[in-house]
Amino acid sequence: MTLHDDQAHELAQLRDRVDALERAMQAVLSPDAASVQSEPESAPPGASTRQVPAAAAPSPATDVFWALNTVKSMVPAPGAVLYTGSVTLPGGGAVDWQYALPTEDILARDWSRPSSTSALAALGHPVRLRLLQAIATGTVAVSELAALEGVGTTGQVYHHVNQLIAAGWVYSTSRGHYGIPPERVVPLLTVILAAGGI
Repeated sequence: MTLHDDQAHELAQLRDRVDALERAMQAVLSPDAASVQSEPESAPPGASTRQVPAAAAPSPATDVFWALNTVKSMVPAPGAVLYTGSVTLPGGGAVDWQYALPTEDILARDWSRPSSTSALAALGHPVRLRLLQAIATGTVAVSELAALEGVGTTGQVYHHVNQLIAAGWVYSTSRGHYGIPPERVVPLLTVILAAGGI
C-alpha cells in the first residue's frame, strides 16, 4: 500500500466515524428521529455494528455530559477523542467543525512529526498567543496589532505572524491583514482551553 492509499483508507474510516457521530447527534437533537440509528455497513475493521436506540440517547437538557455519553455509546473501548464547536468570531463568519479519532489511532501516530511540533511550538510564545487572540477578536491589521501593548515593533509583529502562518494558525487575507483559517478556529480554541490557561 502506498502512502496515498493509506491516507485514502484513513480518510474513509474518518468519514464513516463522523457519519456515525452525526447520526448520534441528530438522534439527540431531534425528538422526531427514528427510534433506531444504525452504524454504517462500512464500519472500520474491528468495529462492532450495533443499534443505538434514539430514546436512550443523552439529552443536552438533562445530561451535562451528553456529548461524552454520545461518544461512549457510539465507540467501544478503548474509546475515542472528539472535539467539536460551533463558533462565530467577531468580524468573521460562523464555523461549525468537528474531528474525532479512536484512541488507538491517536496513540499509534508519531506525535513528534514536524507538523505537530511546529504547530505547538508556534503557540509556545506569549506574544504569539496575544496576537492570535487579537486576530480572533477582530484586530486583523498589522498596524493595529503593533499598537497592542507588549507585542513589540511592527517588525517583531511580522516575525511572530510569520511563525503563526508557517504553523498554519494564521493566513494572510490581504496585504498586512490576517485571519485564522476557518478549519483552525475550533482546534485553536480547543488547544487554548485544554492548556488550562483560561
